[in-house]
Amino acid sequence: MPGLPIRRALLFLLVMAGPALAQPAKPQPGPAPQPAQDRNIVLRNNSESVLRELYLWNGPSRETGPDRLGADVVRPGASFPLRLGRGPCQMQMRAVFEDGSAETRSGVEVCATRELVVDDRDTRAIEVVNNTDVELMQLFLARPGVVGPDRLGAATVPGSDSFNLRLRGERECRFEARAVFRGAQAETRQEVDLCASPRIVFGDASIPLREVTIANRTRRVLRELYATADAGPEWGGDRLGATVLNPGQSFLLRIRNPACRVRLRAVFADNQAEERSDVEICGGETIAFAPARRLTLTHAHGRTVREVYLSSVQDSDWGGNQLGEQPLTAGQRRELATDIPCEADLRIVFDNGNAEESRNINICTRAEITLRPGWVLE
Repeated sequence: MPGLPIRRALLFLLVMAGPALAQPAKPQPGPAPQPAQDRNIVLRNNSESVLRELYLWNGPSRETGPDRLGADVVRPGASFPLRLGRGPCQMQMRAVFEDGSAETRSGVEVCATRELVVDDRDTRAIEVVNNTDVELMQLFLARPGVVGPDRLGAATVPGSDSFNLRLRGERECRFEARAVFRGAQAETRQEVDLCASPRIVFGDASIPLREVTIANRTRRVLRELYATADAGPEWGGDRLGATVLNPGQSFLLRIRNPACRVRLRAVFADNQAEERSDVEICGGETIAFAPARRLTLTHAHGRTVREVYLSSVQDSDWGGNQLGEQPLTAGQRRELATDIPCEADLRIVFDNGNAEESRNINICTRAEITLRPGWVLE
């Protein structure tokens, strides 16, 4: 047949072209990826709390990375430059404030927006009332399985005072409120509904608040002071807190107590303590801690005594001059007040610089000493 060679030729061409027709089309190159941008933004604190920590990280990683503030804090109304380097434009954020509250955000834009603002829009104002006579040190608001941070942060609430805090990022209404007072005493309030009443009260305001002045008339620093109406072994917290009473200073003790009598305990810088029971605090009189012992010196020596030192036999040094700026001349008498134990050492220095000493004197049984030539041998 004349057309047969032509048909065979066409069939051969189709067979040979088949593999080429089955090949997929070569993909065309897409647009070139955009280079990562430098993410330099300004953090602005428009809240009323100090911003203590800030974490920005690339999601969805669970690792928050370093605190972007480092050793700095951002006070209310202040700003802070953040240099985040190159990376994605969407980041996760966690801001931690001074009171321990935190705010978390997802998808924070750090490329197009050059300012990151934190504020108080997601907060509730809560009043904390301390109707006890002890300083409130920590406050925890717990939900089932979640205790959370100390809501006071660096703040404390003095006795018979109140404090306004901001509850940040909380949608719940009911909490268990636990207060920790100075001396580790604690008080818990169950089922506190902060939506019904944004106020947490500790203590009992119906118990009378007594006030009495405590004076340190010793020669030592009064380091701690305890006061309680309880008869048990516990003294509660140190009423002085971070302060001390130097010789001659006084302190206004405020204590809620139904009765007018309490127990007092004073601890001095040398770790010596003095306790008193059944102390009257309603009469308006100052309660003084004074030297426990007195020693009288009679001068019958030939020279003026310029300095007198009296110290415990356990002490490694003599301490201060007991005469101060007034020397002891012949015929004079001088009474020394001291808090040291009964066994004492005595040293006198004359106006010419010579000195004499007497050791192991019991000033509890020997309340008067006459200074005369040879007195050290008595």
